[in-house]
Amino acid sequence: MLPCRVRTLPLATMFFLAGCSGPPALPTLAPNAEMTVDGLYRMDNSVMALGYAKPDLDLTPYTAFMLDPVEVAYQKDPGNRPANASDPNYALSEGQMETLKRVFQEEVERALTENDGYEIVTEPGPNVGRLSAYLVDLVVRVQTDRTWVRETYADSYGEVTMVLELRDSQSGEILARVADRQDPTSSVYALAEVNTAFVRSDVTRLFQHWATTVRDRLDQLGVAASMRGVPIGTP
Repeated sequence: MLPCRVRTLPLATMFFLAGCSGPPALPTLAPNAEMTVDGLYRMDNSVMALGYAKPDLDLTPYTAFMLDPVEVAYQKDPGNRPANASDPNYALSEGQMETLKRVFQEEVERALTENDGYEIVTEPGPNVGRLSAYLVDLVVRVQTDRTWVRETYADSYGEVTMVLELRDSQSGEILARVADRQDPTSSVYALAEVNTAFVRSDVTRLFQHWATTVRDRLDQLGVAASMRGVPIGTP
């Protein structure tokens, strides 16, 4: 996986922008795009902050997906960081980390399978794509091990970058990569109340947005390729 640095938008802003826009344009090869070390090219009109794909990408054969376990990495090691640090990055507990992975995996699976969508399988096949998800550069700005004895507020819970890679399940060939960085805090006020239920709800909402966006794009690209009879990215 290649590291990705992308700009962060607050979740509330992200949904506002999404609601004001029409259907996303199909991705096309960016002008003067250089090939990455694994053979991908940057695409314009990506639904995420960054999008890379094979110029001859054809998604029409894929009717099922394998899902790799979600991997998570902090932006900085949260161990032994002082509580009054100017850039706090607290550690999640083992249980919280497993919940983070599980909720993201569940939302991706839900988005892919709903409305008679794609099948989720565990073995490679000629019609099977393989999705690998990474939650990287994780920053946790609120303490996760405190006892909530009074109301606490923060302007940000933290932020994380989602990287999703698509491969052919049989050959292992990388076909596409998208990345997007977001702050899940969705309060319409300057400060959001910090409690377990609110934080989890906002994080789940972000994961739902990412998963649904990926499903919608897969459907859009598959239909477009079928109608045009040409690979994605062809002008």
